[in-house]
Amino acid sequence: MENSTAGVIEPAARTLHDNPGTAADIAAQVAGLYGPDAERMAPCLALGTFERVGSNWLSDSLRPVMPQHNEPFRQQLGREHPLSPRNRVPVDLGGAALSALGRHHLACALSDLYGSPRHLVKETNLFFATDTVLQLLPDSPIVVLTRAPIGIASSFERGGLWERWAYGQRYAQVAASARSPRWREFAPLVPLDDPAAPVALGRLIALNALLLAGAVAGAGRDVTVVSYERHVSDRPAVLAGLARSLGVTLPSDAQTVPGQRGAVDATFATNQSKDELIAEVDPTTADLVKSNVAATMARASRFLEPHVTATAAEWLAGDDLYEVRKPVAPRRKPARSLSPARPLPAPMYRSMTPGVSWRDVLVTNAEMAELLTLLHAAGLPNTQQGTNLLVCPMPHERGGRLHFDRTAQRWRVSPGYETHPAFWVTWIGAATAAAWLGARLPTRDEAIEATADAPAYNCDYVMGDTCPVVEPGRSAGEVHHLVGNLQIWCGDGPALTAEEPAQRHLFGAAWNTPGTGEAIEAVRSRYLLGSSRGVGVRPVRDARTTGATALGAWELAHLLNGWLDVLDGPARPWGELDLLLSFALTGS
Repeated sequence: MENSTAGVIEPAARTLHDNPGTAADIAAQVAGLYGPDAERMAPCLALGTFERVGSNWLSDSLRPVMPQHNEPFRQQLGREHPLSPRNRVPVDLGGAALSALGRHHLACALSDLYGSPRHLVKETNLFFATDTVLQLLPDSPIVVLTRAPIGIASSFERGGLWERWAYGQRYAQVAASARSPRWREFAPLVPLDDPAAPVALGRLIALNALLLAGAVAGAGRDVTVVSYERHVSDRPAVLAGLARSLGVTLPSDAQTVPGQRGAVDATFATNQSKDELIAEVDPTTADLVKSNVAATMARASRFLEPHVTATAAEWLAGDDLYEVRKPVAPRRKPARSLSPARPLPAPMYRSMTPGVSWRDVLVTNAEMAELLTLLHAAGLPNTQQGTNLLVCPMPHERGGRLHFDRTAQRWRVSPGYETHPAFWVTWIGAATAAAWLGARLPTRDEAIEATADAPAYNCDYVMGDTCPVVEPGRSAGEVHHLVGNLQIWCGDGPALTAEEPAQRHLFGAAWNTPGTGEAIEAVRSRYLLGSSRGVGVRPVRDARTTGATALGAWELAHLLNGWLDVLDGPARPWGELDLLLSFALTGS
């Protein structure tokens, strides 16, 4: 394996543009590269009035014809990132100065959203960042997902989401944002009075709907409204209308109601269908949520344009359509019981195709945490001013399993998930892990050849989450989860120009994707700094990659820091920068 940093430290041969100082500069450049006249279209933005409005149903319904991106702004940016909806001081797009890595990430992330066919980007709870996201994607049509407050309250109560998703902290963050100079007229809508959960929930629902209505009204573009209540009562009609408005043709089976499938862990499953509107919520809670929505709307009418408040009120209508039932079941299903993880046998490499041996198990959370800790000690922090380089560290209740312990200065794994496969790993993180293990990532063609006729295991929400990397029933001489549990990053990608950020292929099936042959081999790719809850790492070896070629954490940290220095130097085309890093990590 020929790893070299020479290409990283050479001076720039040519420039594409001056180093942009703001997010607005980058958005304009990406829109110019993939604008209305280009082959790749701007994505459709699916924006929710709040969480639990049916965004997963929409995504699953459109997945056969539209590539998906789940909350790339709200969840995948650190809270200290200037563009993060969780940042307490939301910025104006033109004044958002980013770090060198932040600039490169934003250019790559935005370019990844443009495509043919058109992509779908889901975002909910953007609050004061809504107008920023719309400005980042100026040519995107909009789908607004709505749901009556009592339905949202029911979902929150049944799942215990207020506590699980730390919504008390979310309220405090939103209230602080409302007191920033740009948004201070909204401060009376979120008083700092330590409200009870139902009171705060009602205020937040109304505030997000109002901010969304105001941003959409000023956007001047096509808007399609999808009511949760209508999609439950008349799903085929809603799908047909969506298909018309988006200009897509859905497969015939998308018009049918999916069957209920009992996932072992349904926390993250999205294929549970509903055919009636029942709000399982305590009547007192329901009344508090509704009354605070109404009170917030009344306060907003004193300073917002009438058409904005009228639009938000229309989106939040429908409480009367629900049958309210006092909850009789526990507020949430008990979490799946996880036994302490048993140490895995030393991973082995098995010959699968001529000249290529595949590691018998996917890279685990424990392995990834060890590598991240070593890299941090070597001077390479994963998150830099809110931009993630190697992994996206989600909270556990949002599906994250890798967490940085600031006190101990080390990475830890959610207890019981040590032997589960690592996900939310960027291609950079995957290629770094492979180099650390004396291996590389497989090409797409190698993956197709190695997995021919292999059965898929743990896909299509059968379990509702990942499972340990050792597959039941597999012997020590076999490759576990050759297909299934997670998709994998590949070492190659589509051919793009030097101006375009590089992409790398994804392959296979995951716990949250279909396991059909067509879905497994579908051509799909992502940018090098992208990550997903359904994509992990499968190293392979050949004659040039063995344990002897493994790079140490200090070497890898030096290599990656050298690339970050190049990002901060004279400007180069985005694709050229990516290929410099790809060559340094893989030698090819």
